[in-house]
Amino acid sequence: CSRALTLSLALRASLVRQVSGMLDKVEKLKEVVTEANKQFQDPELTTFVAVAIQEFLSLYETERLIQELTKFSIDCRNIVVNQIIWPSEVGSSRLLQARVKQQRKYLENFGELYDEDFHVVLCPLLEEEVRGVERLKLFSKNLIVPYNPDMGIHEMSRAVVENEIRQLEEKLAELKAKIGV
Repeated sequence: CSRALTLSLALRASLVRQVSGMLDKVEKLKEVVTEANKQFQDPELTTFVAVAIQEFLSLYETERLIQELTKFSIDCRNIVVNQIIWPSEVGSSRLLQARVKQQRKYLENFGELYDEDFHVVLCPLLEEEVRGVERLKLFSKNLIVPYNPDMGIHEMSRAVVENEIRQLEEKLAELKAKIGV
């Protein structure tokens, strides 16, 4: 009987050590999750950029996504609406004219929902996928300077540089204000 009692106590002690080890791991995991959550909720560290296309389901899912992120205090003030066909690029294609007419309704919906509090960027439908560093750099300019189908690449590059200069001037003014110059 004493041997059984000794064995039972040893098993309990082993079980207590295992549970204690698991609780320590759960506590460490909780710390990591708490820190990640703080970082997700700090708009200086993390922001979410929603990417959508001008169709009903995409608009609906974008709204659901923004509502969910807002519940968790995650910044989501940027939306990219991709694959836009500009009327000036349609030509005589009836299919493209119909597509422009259809997308206009959803673009208006995006505007009504998000123009006030969000930075909405409209990006063009491209003939080819964006692949490779150079094409990605070229496409990324659309995120800085609004796409203009009538603007050539040199004018677009100039507009990007002018925008960068404006942003640097704003930062300089902020810094001068902080130090009282």
